[in-house]
Amino acid sequence: MISLYQLKNKLNKQAKEFAELLEFPDLYAQGLWARGVYNCPHFSDTHKYLSEVFEKKKLDSILKHDSLKYLMINEYDDQEIIESLHKEIESMANRIESLMLVDLETLELVSVIYQVLGLPENAKFIVNTGADFRLEWRPYFDAFDDPLIVQYADLKVHGCYFRLIACKFPFEKLSLDDIRKYMYINHVNHNGEFEGCISEGNTFSKHVHWLVLTLELFSSGKVNKAQFNPTTFKIEGMRYLVYGFPLIPSFVSDWHKPDLCLRVKNLDGDQKFIVRIEQQDLVFYARRVDTNFFNTIDYEKYISLYQSSVLSHFDADNNLLKVDGVKYLSFFRPFSVEDMKGVQA
Repeated sequence: MISLYQLKNKLNKQAKEFAELLEFPDLYAQGLWARGVYNCPHFSDTHKYLSEVFEKKKLDSILKHDSLKYLMINEYDDQEIIESLHKEIESMANRIESLMLVDLETLELVSVIYQVLGLPENAKFIVNTGADFRLEWRPYFDAFDDPLIVQYADLKVHGCYFRLIACKFPFEKLSLDDIRKYMYINHVNHNGEFEGCISEGNTFSKHVHWLVLTLELFSSGKVNKAQFNPTTFKIEGMRYLVYGFPLIPSFVSDWHKPDLCLRVKNLDGDQKFIVRIEQQDLVFYARRVDTNFFNTIDYEKYISLYQSSVLSHFDADNNLLKVDGVKYLSFFRPFSVEDMKGVQA
């Protein structure tokens, strides 16, 4: 059973780590931590409440407390507390931000709070899908001599269907010329533009055009920089580049569609979730672009950039991802080394 000393010591260490991560004075950080995370007027109030709980021998009251229950993360079977934290952490970050004397990105605060509370993978926005999560890959052009040149798989995120398109990439290094030549060879070796495509009306030429535009968007000016190079995703031992987008509802497949459990934050800024599927990584990107909120970007120009590339696929839905009534630009793309750096790394 955890002791009063252990809990107070844990609280002190949290405030100390929070101060170190943001390079704040200790006393200043203590006040921010107490008010922002535990919703207590002063840091000393958190200690006082813990002492009272142990004097009355009512440890369960901590687990039921609206805010101090988060002190019990990693001490008990805490999945319910962690789920509550995912919903509350935006408010915590906003409270801290409103009290600070310096400007700091809210998403960076979210990452720091996760880290201090003992959830390092959440701090890095890493989503482990687990052993039960599997993608059902199927040929997209099943009449081709090589039906596995393009594959697709559907899944759900926040109740919305997404389609992943996997394009075979048999090269060691990224090159737009190589991928154009490879797609051209496959094209000329097959006569039927429409034949065999699972989406009636789509063609291989349209697919190639979409792929080139998407590659150009994500690799422009960075193709020779190793940290930005997309990593390939292996399917049955073959290398693929995988991109994904919200799917037109009528195009949803009959195959298995797993539910990806991640929570997009109602905050401004780029949200990059590193999704780990069978020890491989993809990036799920989300950006709030709702006109009801202040955004730091010109959302119309920003959206059009992606709607003319990754979101221009024949199967892509024009409607943005909506979470709790708020709209987000969202898509999947390959992982790169650069994704492990910065705020959400």
